[in-house]
Amino acid sequence: MKAVTGAQMGEIDKYSIEKLGIPGMVLMENAALQVVKHIEAYFGQNSNLPRDVLLVAGKGNNAGDAFAVARHLLVKGYNAKVYCLFDKAFLMGDARLNFDIIERLGAQIRLFDGTGEIAGFIDEIRRSRAVIDGIFGTGFRGRAKGYLADVINAINENSKYTISIDIASGIESASGKVSDSCIKADETVTFELPKIGQLVYPGASYTGKLAVESIGMPEEAIANIVVNTHLTDLQTVKDIIPVRSAEFNKGSCGKVAVVTGSHGMAGSGCLASRASLRTGSGLVYIGAPKSMLSIYQSVVPEAVGVGLTEYNGILGQKSTEGILNLIKKCDVAAIGPGLSANESIYHIIAAVADSLEVPVVLDADALNALSRDTGILAKFKKEVVITPHPGELARLTGLDTAYIQENRLEVARKYSQLWGITVVLKGAKTLIADSKGTVYINPTGNAGMATAGSGDSLTGIIASLIGQGAGAFEAAVAGVFIHGLAGDIAARQKGQHGMTAMDIVECIPAAMKKII
Repeated sequence: MKAVTGAQMGEIDKYSIEKLGIPGMVLMENAALQVVKHIEAYFGQNSNLPRDVLLVAGKGNNAGDAFAVARHLLVKGYNAKVYCLFDKAFLMGDARLNFDIIERLGAQIRLFDGTGEIAGFIDEIRRSRAVIDGIFGTGFRGRAKGYLADVINAINENSKYTISIDIASGIESASGKVSDSCIKADETVTFELPKIGQLVYPGASYTGKLAVESIGMPEEAIANIVVNTHLTDLQTVKDIIPVRSAEFNKGSCGKVAVVTGSHGMAGSGCLASRASLRTGSGLVYIGAPKSMLSIYQSVVPEAVGVGLTEYNGILGQKSTEGILNLIKKCDVAAIGPGLSANESIYHIIAAVADSLEVPVVLDADALNALSRDTGILAKFKKEVVITPHPGELARLTGLDTAYIQENRLEVARKYSQLWGITVVLKGAKTLIADSKGTVYINPTGNAGMATAGSGDSLTGIIASLIGQGAGAFEAAVAGVFIHGLAGDIAARQKGQHGMTAMDIVECIPAAMKKII
């Protein structure tokens, strides 16, 4: 599903109105009806509640939507009161038309422009069973100041249930950045397409339950603009997962090489290998220090162990030939989990980059090694996927971790293009960016996945999908979704505090069943 900025949504609106001749008033009316549907659903679930609704309106089209909602609620017998945060002289176009209608209908309209007592406004919030936020729209940027900030804070502190129209007031639609004062919605009803700022943090945490509702914009209007940001959905993932033929054998389902291992870190390779098998790989080879093979084969008996030259439990440069010989047998390589931070790992990565003839997924210690020289990424002949968490990406780019977290979307997009690879920036709402600047935002997953080994399992899932025939970027998009869905299933079974990375791995089959 496409995800857009406020400016892009404005272009879609403009095309619908000016090129296709759909009146703006019709779109506003359709938007209002969708919001009313959700208000009625809320009250329907709480049928014993008084039907008192407070609508808080700014001065743009978002306010016009609120006025139209108020009209429908009045007709349906709700006790709907409207607080305007600007004098009606500031209202224009369709917003003014809808205001004039509710005024003629005798709606209870109060003006709060900072000159009155906020205590009365707070009393109205407390008397209402729901507050409808129509203060700022998708064009908001910067900070809510003065009495507008006071209004937002009062709603957050006193509202029993808040529904935002299109976007919670105070979220920047393009980035997810939020004002110091930002509506904390219980529910947001957005129109036609999700807005990027609702999908990434911190904006996602202010959005509440997100409903994307059609207001009758034709596909032609949506297709008219170039959109390179998407929300991963179930159908997208289903289309990516390779179809298995009844005639397949284990050699037909992808051969994965997992290059891993150092003393004390065997678990990483076990998780990555087991995740590959659970995702559907026909054969998984574990290339690890010879002295550790018994560990891997006891934990993952289905995998084939390949002993590599080591020095005190760490792969040395002399293991390079063995690694390349192993990977020649396979369709994809996963390199990095549990390899250690020894300098030899850098030399191994640099050496194999020139010779690999298959796609590769690089994670963990492979990324730490690459931080010495990201130019190595250009030497790989086939597709490359890296799966850094913010700290690892900070080491790769030289940026502060805090800066990366505040600008996740633009950083992931920039460096995937700069390096010509797929970047999976892990974290809440993991981002997957390709070398052309396309970014997918992942909706699955939960805080319980912040546990040791979770990233190793993701590496195994992505490598498995590549081995089965998916493109590297597509495998990353689908793999992150599957990983998060498996984590959601594990959280329901174990709880977020008690789940482990192996719980996630063991829930991969259940996640796959929900998709296929």
